Amino acid sequence: MLTHQIARLVHLSCRHPWAVLGTFALLVLASGLYVARHFAINTDVGQLIDANAPWARRDAAIAAAFPNRGDTTLAVIRAPAPEFAAQAARELADRLRRQPALFRAVDLGAGADFFRRNGLLYLDAHEVRALAARLVDARPLLDALARDPSLRGVANLLAVTLGTPLLTGQVTLAQMAPLLARGAATVEGVLAGSNTALSWQDLAIHGAAAEPGLVEVRPVLDYAALLPGAASSDAIRAAAADLRLAGRYGAHVTLTGPVPLSDDEFASLQEGSPLVGSIPVAIVLVLLWRAVRSAPLVLALCITMLGGLALTAALGLMMVGALNLISIAFAILFVGLGIDFGIQFGMRFRELRRVRPGTGTALLATARALALPLTLAATATAFGFLAFLPTAYRGVAELGQIAGVGILCVALPACLTVLPALIRITDPPAGALAPGYPWLAGIDHALQTHRKTVLAVTLALVAAGIPLLWRLEFDFDPLHLKNPGSESMATLTSLARGTDIGLDNVQVLAPSLAQAAALAARLERLPDVAHALTAASLVPDRQPEKLAAIAAAAARLLPALERPPIAPASDAQRTAALRTAAQALHNAALDHPGAGAAEASRLARALAALARAGPAARDRADQALAGTLRLALDALRLALRPESVTLASLPAAMRRNWIAPDGRALVDVSPTRPTGTSLGDDGRLGRFADAVLRIAPDAAGGPISVRHAADLIIAAFVQAALLAVATIALLLWIAFRRVGDVLLTMVPLLVSSLVTLEACVLLRIHLNFANIIALPLLLGVGVAFKIYYIMAWRAGQPARLEHPLTQAIVLSAATTGTAFGSLWLSHHPGTASMGKLLVLALVCTLIGAVFFQPVLLGQPRAPAPAERGPP
Repeated sequence: MLTHQIARLVHLSCRHPWAVLGTFALLVLASGLYVARHFAINTDVGQLIDANAPWARRDAAIAAAFPNRGDTTLAVIRAPAPEFAAQAARELADRLRRQPALFRAVDLGAGADFFRRNGLLYLDAHEVRALAARLVDARPLLDALARDPSLRGVANLLAVTLGTPLLTGQVTLAQMAPLLARGAATVEGVLAGSNTALSWQDLAIHGAAAEPGLVEVRPVLDYAALLPGAASSDAIRAAAADLRLAGRYGAHVTLTGPVPLSDDEFASLQEGSPLVGSIPVAIVLVLLWRAVRSAPLVLALCITMLGGLALTAALGLMMVGALNLISIAFAILFVGLGIDFGIQFGMRFRELRRVRPGTGTALLATARALALPLTLAATATAFGFLAFLPTAYRGVAELGQIAGVGILCVALPACLTVLPALIRITDPPAGALAPGYPWLAGIDHALQTHRKTVLAVTLALVAAGIPLLWRLEFDFDPLHLKNPGSESMATLTSLARGTDIGLDNVQVLAPSLAQAAALAARLERLPDVAHALTAASLVPDRQPEKLAAIAAAAARLLPALERPPIAPASDAQRTAALRTAAQALHNAALDHPGAGAAEASRLARALAALARAGPAARDRADQALAGTLRLALDALRLALRPESVTLASLPAAMRRNWIAPDGRALVDVSPTRPTGTSLGDDGRLGRFADAVLRIAPDAAGGPISVRHAADLIIAAFVQAALLAVATIALLLWIAFRRVGDVLLTMVPLLVSSLVTLEACVLLRIHLNFANIIALPLLLGVGVAFKIYYIMAWRAGQPARLEHPLTQAIVLSAATTGTAFGSLWLSHHPGTASMGKLLVLALVCTLIGAVFFQPVLLGQPRAPAPAERGPP
């Protein structure tokens, strides 16, 4: 019945080809207009997974309670000195706060005025006392620098210090060596035109120079755009350029954090030169030519495929409203599968056209021969995709819905109506060359002669590889799917070497601050936990003792620090001071040989060269040497005026980040990270997550959410794979009515799946969130090849390598593999890994279909009348 109906459909399409093509053209035009007007893409990765999972609800609860902890952008400002980086960060933050339409919140973190004023209170009490003592001892130095914080003042200070204090032993060149060496390097850099500056903070507190300036913003995102954070990121860069941070401070601004990481990932999907993108297209066209040997047939196949793609896009948008970052891959899948159906039809037509009197007769014979195989293959393939619908992985569920409906409602009908109509109109001549691989007849004979041995060896090898499956690895770290060369990843990697930005932190929502503090105390005792912070952590301990020490130092220092500086120096005064300092350094190096003498000589030469240079060079030197000094003195003045910190005195925005309006409090837990540990250490983070969950089962975020997402995705794929196998097997049983024939179709498919996974281990291909999509697709695509063989075998045709069907399957697999493999060329590591695994899966499936299944089938039995093919 099905064969008769499809043959009648093809016959009607051939009788009325212009009506069919006109209708198709109108549908394609309407679909194109619909797509143009309704195309939407939702780039919110949070929507890819069912939000009803318990861990997802915990994530959502924390996000709702603390909205400013949502998707953020981190502007990292690096400058020659931390003073410049911090000042540039403050100016940038101030500019961004004036753009509320683009930024919901702007935070300077440790660079905020609150911490600049009260930062000393967060040191240990003995550190505060020691620092206060050092500052008091340096009072004469600070007095001189505050009186003249300029290039002249620095030069005069060097000359004075190298006089009486050096002679009396109050200071030594060895003690001054760090200042002399860094001063020389800075002046040499200025003279060479490089971006350099002297950090006075680093001279006082070693290690400060490595700290960049950080501005954390919560941007307004546009999920209707491919790059939701592009507008805010552009605004940050524009603000940095408008403030001339590079020219004034030598500051370089780069962006990282969840939003730029996501945007850079999406942007990498668009990268690629036209030449690289055209290579797969050219290969597909060559393969189509090899398959049908006719330019009109190639044109007919391309028109059918591209028109069907427009129809499927319209149907997809009608069904899901907006495509997601996974479902948009339906296009590449439709092209690959549409070509498969077209090649099967085109090559069978080419074969029958050689022995049939006309195009119409050959088309009708083709329809009768392929009615059941094509329909069964398309239905089974669609079932492989639709099996995702019940899963919680919404991104792939929508992909499966669009691809499955596209195959059943567009690709197959178009192959049976539009393609015959186009062939009828173009009326390609009969080819002179018969399809097939007759030169493989000898291999066919050998395989059939040693059939049992080949089967036994093949199955033994596959079984021997099963233990490899226990070594199959799933890469849980989403950072490994991102382009390491992108700005956001390069910045993150560089930043993570020396700064804890909380990327791997997890959070717990406690009913109250008291309970949060108690929980944090328990968590901090865990060896895998570095810190567990709450709002209470923002209140320093032993404040009276620290405030007293700072107040005593302030009483001695502030009178000098707040004295107005003297009038700016003229260039002649600067030059004279430089020459005096150079001579003093030269004399000190001669009079005090040993440690520090080489540094003094080096700085003497540099200052003498600076004195001989032009005024512009001295202006740059003033900024490099004294610009940081002025900022450091400003910071010291503010730090010497701390205020007692209580929960009530915390800035409202800061308090809101830790305590929700309803009183619930946040615990932020960070893992230990030994020196040299790389980003995304799955073993370390796994132990950290397990340890936290034992004490706080409601913890969420960071590696906990990543693990839960991985578990959900793996479960979704297992569920989809089992459902696909069950539904495809049921479909085959309904069609074949023989359990043996179902097994003869499914066993090679399952063997190909096992070999694919075993090959992943041998080739060190890790499964990840992106490429795991290849495995269920293997079932949907691979079953089509098996069905073509089993249907021919049931009709009495031996399954042979030399048979035209083998050539059709090989060329179909090659074109499909080219379409899928084009993903391998992507600059996006996740997409590239998907293409790599898709090609591997397709190769294994092809080998299973072309070599293993014919051997498994053996000689065809006498077909029943219902199974017998056309005469």
